[in-house]
Amino acid sequence: MTRASQQDNDHDPKRRRLLRRAATVAATTAGAGVAAAVGMPGAAQAAPGENMIMGTTNDAGPATTTVTSSVGSALSAQSVGGVPLRLVPSSGLYPNVLDSEAGTLAVDDQGDLFVRAGTDANPTNGWAWTSEWATTSVAVPPTRILDTRDATLRRNIVSGSLDSLGRLQPGVPIVLALDAYVRDGYAIKGNVTVVGMTGAGVLTVWGSGTKPTASTVNWATAGTILSNFLFTELGAVGAYRSVLTLQATSSPTHAIVDMTSLLVGHPSQVLLGGGA
Repeated sequence: MTRASQQDNDHDPKRRRLLRRAATVAATTAGAGVAAAVGMPGAAQAAPGENMIMGTTNDAGPATTTVTSSVGSALSAQSVGGVPLRLVPSSGLYPNVLDSEAGTLAVDDQGDLFVRAGTDANPTNGWAWTSEWATTSVAVPPTRILDTRDATLRRNIVSGSLDSLGRLQPGVPIVLALDAYVRDGYAIKGNVTVVGMTGAGVLTVWGSGTKPTASTVNWATAGTILSNFLFTELGAVGAYRSVLTLQATSSPTHAIVDMTSLLVGHPSQVLLGGGA
């Protein structure tokens, strides 16, 4: 569960790649005034043909049970000595739920589950973790996805060109496709190394789109070997859905990229190591 102290409905639309569940209407009851109704065609009461009776086991079997009450009221299930479970309508999520009791659950206007957790004396607000908008870091066996010195380790390059010695050319970006390792990945962790440069220069690594002004590795002289930790967003180019872009500035250089972890919505997106 991730915590949030205020309203946050602006979930990243790129992460909404999973099928949405059909909308579910949770109607409510309060205190002892619990009633069951056949609210939809073909729906059953709490027990087939009978009303719900508190203090007993109510079994509807394979039939659908619908519990309804007046518009805008909450469904409250409370146990003496513990926090209650309250399901409130989405229209009342803000600002009312921020002042509600601990144990309150609500579905916001994007279909995500809001949780009022903790205790009434020290409550916290947050959203239930789901693979629809949250991420998880999946460690993978250290994997070399690029080494421009080796023709076999240049196989992931799908765009851009190297010089006659296989080095990155200043101002010429190359694109690596990582679709063989991950489906619709969000980000990559690993290391990037530069070697065999002819002079001072800069290497920038990013996902896709416009080149950022920030640098990933900087070097001052020729003939050095320099590495840096890499943690950057993956992008998309054409049919490739998980790409990295590299571009050198000022001088040609060889580049090596080693991958150690992938950020995804669900581990099943990873196609090697921990996610396989």
